[in-house]
Amino acid sequence: MVRYEKRLARIRNNPSDVAWADLVSVCDVCFGRPRRGGGSHLIYDTPWMDHPVLVLQSRRGKAKPYQVRQVLRAIDLMEEVDG
Repeated sequence: MVRYEKRLARIRNNPSDVAWADLVSVCDVCFGRPRRGGGSHLIYDTPWMDHPVLVLQSRRGKAKPYQVRQVLRAIDLMEEVDG
């Protein structure tokens, strides 16, 4: 869990410059293995009805900033619910 926490802290500190592999590894821990989308997309299921999936796509080895924000919002919501 230490690696996950360090990666998550690094992502929170600079969400506009996140390595694709870091975002994927954090999502794997939080949401489980992804479904494969069409082509280069990864699709993660979330446990909520109003946020059913997170769709992620790499851009030259980096995560897209708006998708990083979506992942962080989903993680924050999970932490709120879990207490």
